[in-house]
Amino acid sequence: MEETFEKPGFFSRLAGLMSRPREDEQYDDFDTPQPSTLRLHTSHRYSVTVRRQVVSFQDAVAAADGIKRGEQQILNLSMASPELREKIRDFMCGVNYNAEGTWEELGEHVYMLAPAMAYVEVAPASPRMTAQSN
Repeated sequence: MEETFEKPGFFSRLAGLMSRPREDEQYDDFDTPQPSTLRLHTSHRYSVTVRRQVVSFQDAVAAADGIKRGEQQILNLSMASPELREKIRDFMCGVNYNAEGTWEELGEHVYMLAPAMAYVEVAPASPRMTAQSN
């Protein structure tokens, strides 16, 4: 007499990993359950792009594409003309709003845009910094 066994599918095997055997189940010497471990590896990949000289709108589009990919962007707009600087700022504000990201001004015409998944902590201004800004 020939016996056929059905191979368990993916979900059956996964359910077997997550459940304990019942106490009333008996095992032969060959069917002894083996302890199994499930290992999850986390990836700590985070990318920051520093754009030192944004001088064209194509540079801003490249930064916007980086935000869409989840990469933090630091933009230096000091080399751009005042009209282009304003246009790029407005464009990047819209991109950042859509991505639900964080926008911080780091210096004069220097901005940091971080995606929504990034935690950005802004330290309070020191007394020296406050005195300079007055």
